[in-house]
Amino acid sequence: MSQSVVIVGAGITGLAAAHHLASITDADVTITVFEAADQLGGKIRTSPFAGRPAVDEGPDAFLVRMPSAIGLAHSVGLTDRIVAPTGASAAIWFKELRPIPDGVLLGVPTSLMAVARSGLLSPLGMARAGMDLVRPRSSTEHDSIGRWVRERFGAQVHDRLVDALVGSIYGADTDRFSLAAVPQLASLVGQGRSALVSGRAMRSAAASVDGPIFGAPIGGLGEFVSAIADDIARHHGERVSIRSNHPVTSIAADGQRWRVDDTAVDAVILAAPSDAAAAMVGGALGTELHKMEAADVAMVTLAVPASIWPHHATGRSGYLVPKSQQRLVTAVSFASQKWAHLDDGDSVVLRISLGRDGLGVLHLDDEALITAACEEVGRHLGVDLAPTARRLTRWPRAFTQYRPHHHRLVDQLEALTGDGLVLAGASYRGIGIPACVADGRRAAERVASHLKD
Repeated sequence: MSQSVVIVGAGITGLAAAHHLASITDADVTITVFEAADQLGGKIRTSPFAGRPAVDEGPDAFLVRMPSAIGLAHSVGLTDRIVAPTGASAAIWFKELRPIPDGVLLGVPTSLMAVARSGLLSPLGMARAGMDLVRPRSSTEHDSIGRWVRERFGAQVHDRLVDALVGSIYGADTDRFSLAAVPQLASLVGQGRSALVSGRAMRSAAASVDGPIFGAPIGGLGEFVSAIADDIARHHGERVSIRSNHPVTSIAADGQRWRVDDTAVDAVILAAPSDAAAAMVGGALGTELHKMEAADVAMVTLAVPASIWPHHATGRSGYLVPKSQQRLVTAVSFASQKWAHLDDGDSVVLRISLGRDGLGVLHLDDEALITAACEEVGRHLGVDLAPTARRLTRWPRAFTQYRPHHHRLVDQLEALTGDGLVLAGASYRGIGIPACVADGRRAAERVASHLKD
């Protein structure tokens, strides 16, 4: 007897779910992927810029030391297309560009000497950071990154290191972000009394692993999206259909099946963002989904003449801006110094992030955002950027905010879904591409098990 599955959302999670589900189910299972937008990829978007054929407008890399994303890339034929960043190092802007110390783990100090050499902390801040070595174990019942870091290391480490790094990755105010939802920090907290000592052991273990930390296709992450869709069409095109420009308005239980708009199906993977998912399902599940908050951000991409590029920024991959120093800009990637294939010798490509949780930016018009990016980064670097090309990408609700005890909300959502409906994606179990791919695979396996039952 034939069975049917609908996947709502063709971001990286939905595509990974479709790819895996097609490979683990029988030929009589048909899979339809509905995407509301006119292109696939969700928050992955790649387009030409300043003479380069492909510059990402959203995320530009994934962790290759986590097997899910790199494994999928290999399976869809991208093995020879994956490149690693250059050896350029990142910095933190605190009154000037200062190198991120070698001795940190997501900003948590693992070497006081390395942090001292960076000049990021005052003598008093250094003394307070060292108190971690003698303080008793801190409770994590509050599940707040900011509270835990300040208890262990003080306010300067929190502002100038941890919040700058973690806040950039998650678009977050780490005082209001779940400690348990950041895997490296959650592992660190569980290791021992002193976070500094535990972090040193974790960094040593990570350093023993050979190979690059990050990677991406040379054609940008958009190439990854296209390769997954093409591989699905090539190997499973007779039973997997991907339809863009096809919004879903309602998902409801229909006896032992599910109804997606007017179509009855056996199972649904809902891989849309939480706010869109809430509108589709309604009821108690929709009410709980509406509780999830998200941060808006904007990405300004500039090409700056190489002739005016300051020497002190050469060899850098970019920098982060601590919350205490922020206006609108939170992070800057020197993309053509980070990725060798984007360096044409004539201009430097900058990808400038504006906004985070608690720092809204999308109410500003395009010119105001671009002007703010140019002026702030110009002030940080001490030059008039005078861009020869510019691009603005708006990302509303780009980063789901994992509030303290986020896992409890996810458990509540799971209890409300019912058999045959699976929630997946960055709203729930991690925002990085490997986490999204892994969650798509998890959803596919749950649906495959449901179909067998």
